[in-house]
Amino acid sequence: MYDIIRENKRHEKDVRIQQLKQLLEDSTSEEDGGSSHRSSSSSEGKERQKKKKKEKHRKKKKEKKKKKKRRHKAAKSNESSD
Repeated sequence: MYDIIRENKRHEKDVRIQQLKQLLEDSTSEEDGGSSHRSSSSSEGKERQKKKKKEKHRKKKKEKKKKKKRRHKAAKSNESSD
C-alpha cells in the first residue's frame, strides 16, 4: 500500500519536473525565435503570456497618449502666456 503511494508521489514529481523543464525550454526558445514542440499545458501558459503582453502594450499606449496630451496642453498654455 505504501509502495503504491510512494510510487504515485514519485510519478507526480517526475511529471511536474517534466512540465517545468518544458516550460523553461519553451521560454528560452521563445527568445531565440520559436520552439519545435509544445505541450497543451505550455500552450495555455503561452496564451496567458500573450494576453499579459497585449495588456502591457495597451497600457503603454494609453500612457503615451496621456503624456502627449499633457505636452500639447502645456505647449498651448505656454503659447498663450507669451
